[in-house]
Amino acid sequence: MSAYLILFAIVAVIYFVLVRNKPAPKSDWEKLPQLNEYKKLKKSANADNQPCCHFCANSEINKRLLQSKKENPDNTKYYHACAACRRVLWRSVAVETGKTTEQP
Repeated sequence: MSAYLILFAIVAVIYFVLVRNKPAPKSDWEKLPQLNEYKKLKKSANADNQPCCHFCANSEINKRLLQSKKENPDNTKYYHACAACRRVLWRSVAVETGKTTEQP
């Protein structure tokens, strides 16, 4: 009987270590690249070396506040999307001075 309890304890420890002990999945905002990572992508800058959409090559980028109160309680997280095709391109975080760290 004690052998079964020991075996059960070992299986329970292995289960909790291997299966249940995984890091939390990243949110959609965290999966987006930051501007310096985005600039490394192919076709992410126009002839003037300004960031542009690598899907449609439009250089007009809209900056939008992340609306999730759970992920953005201080209203400091932004995402940047193409004005033409409306695809989200990169993310940024505002610093205390009111400017963002990832400005084009």
